[in-house]
Amino acid sequence: MAFFSRKTWHLWLGAGLFALAVGGSLAEVGWIRVWFYQFAWWGYICVADACIQRVQGNSLLMDRRRVFWTMCLVSAAFWFGWEMVNLRLQNWFYLGVPRQLWQRWLGSFIAFATVLPGIFTTYELLGLVGLSWGRKTITIPTTRAWYPWFVGVGLIMIILPITYPRLFFPLVWGSLVFLLEPLNHYMGAKSLMRSWERGDLSPFVGLLVAGLVCGVFWESWNWLAEARWTYNIPYLNQPKIFAMPVAGYLGFPPFAVECYVFYASVSLLWGGRGWERDDYQLAARPPAPAWLRWLLGLGAVAYGLWMCHMIDLYLIKGWLR
Repeated sequence: MAFFSRKTWHLWLGAGLFALAVGGSLAEVGWIRVWFYQFAWWGYICVADACIQRVQGNSLLMDRRRVFWTMCLVSAAFWFGWEMVNLRLQNWFYLGVPRQLWQRWLGSFIAFATVLPGIFTTYELLGLVGLSWGRKTITIPTTRAWYPWFVGVGLIMIILPITYPRLFFPLVWGSLVFLLEPLNHYMGAKSLMRSWERGDLSPFVGLLVAGLVCGVFWESWNWLAEARWTYNIPYLNQPKIFAMPVAGYLGFPPFAVECYVFYASVSLLWGGRGWERDDYQLAARPPAPAWLRWLLGLGAVAYGLWMCHMIDLYLIKGWLR
């Protein structure tokens, strides 16, 4: 398959968007620097997806398009959830954002829609280039005895940071893994514990690596952007690489695992069909009624708009000059 074909043409679109972002930022073109993050991430996603298409002949943007656009909506709602958590933690704030409300809110939706697609395309790409660490490991028994232990740990990891944010804030990154993995395992959705039962830890390891790779991208591209975020992390604020304290990079690997587990739980709404090549057409159970899925989708948009308002009130520390 040629790189410039009906299914890989977006490689050049992505490369152009990324080149525009970097070139415009270095040249200090104002509007490009404000939208740098969106240009860079969407450019990267297009390039990565085209490479996946070139290697395996099946990719999110070209063959799983419905899954991809649903994932973008879920991604935005997912990250707005972390913005709500940050209203309590106060770990990051935004600088250099546009004064025009429509630009600010639209930019938030477009940026947050890249979180899950960015991590998942990176994860898929790493698998295609040969990352298979943990593929053959010791199996664990098939049991549900770990369910209450996982839920208990997950609740602790949520309650402590909310109650004592300055001391326990790191625990939130990974909490959803413990809370939702029992649900996924029980309901037949994609489950990392089920993979371990088969002696395969490669999905877990691949996600950890994908999270670290995306974390470096997030922070380096944030450094080049005009509209960006900055951190205020208790007792771990120095030293820094870009704007992120070095210790903060440890949060990206478990965050990627969290993204995977969260999306697997959400996929139960459409019968457990996942996003990967091997399961995006396979349903583990009947889907939720269409009216419920539409209602939840509209609710996710309404929730995002409300969170944009809350971000404006409490998390913006500097406006575009």
